Amino acid sequence: MLFGRLGVERSADPDAPVHIYPYPQVCHRGVVRPSVLVLAVDMMAGFYAADGAGTDWVFTTDLSLRAPSHVIPERIETSGSLLRAGRSTVTSDVRMEVDGALFAYGQASFARVARRHGDPEQPDIHATPPELARPQLERSLFEEVGVEITDPAAGRAELVLRDDLRNPAGVMQGAIVSFLAETAAEALADHTLGGPQVVTEIDVRYLAMGRVGPMRAESEWIGPPAAGAIRVTLRDSGNRDRQTAAVLVRTVTASAV
Repeated sequence: MLFGRLGVERSADPDAPVHIYPYPQVCHRGVVRPSVLVLAVDMMAGFYAADGAGTDWVFTTDLSLRAPSHVIPERIETSGSLLRAGRSTVTSDVRMEVDGALFAYGQASFARVARRHGDPEQPDIHATPPELARPQLERSLFEEVGVEITDPAAGRAELVLRDDLRNPAGVMQGAIVSFLAETAAEALADHTLGGPQVVTEIDVRYLAMGRVGPMRAESEWIGPPAAGAIRVTLRDSGNRDRQTAAVLVRTVTASAV
């Protein structure tokens, strides 16, 4: 699966099970692709959410990322904590650090779903080897995912939902949801502002599973374009055009980073 090739690695250390090793194909305009960091947040926060939920299953409902850093480091170390374990939801946060300084920060919430009789146990998330090597992409993430910008003036983008873009449950993987929204927002910002932009903030509400595709994204400005605030809507065109995600994005000029 493609999301296993984004430079995000798991560790057997339960206090720091995720590390990020950025490489050129998962970077863009001088920054690490936000969707790569979203993957790390989802994984790391999910570890703590699973611990806090006991025997229940957990499913990501919303995720926020702030990544204003203006460098591409060799390695990003993560740590996390459980913020709240309620009856119906669990919330965790994730710190991403470079040389001890906070590089990016994320939060994620998860719905708790009681496991029915006969359902399998939650997998042991710490049972992986200390170093799990990840193969790298040969082309840029944009090319590998296969996003098509169909109308930059409206921030419209489309994605054919291939099997390698799905998670083990067979639906669109969360980091790919983020990536489609990210590229659609950048297309709108590039077109409107007349130069390359990058995403530094993203908030994703996962509303429904992307099952069929093609997946389509459409963007619009919130307020003046100079403020960089964009709303993105994702829909599954092959499943009655059902809305699958509501996303808020902030962009800045790439030359500023």
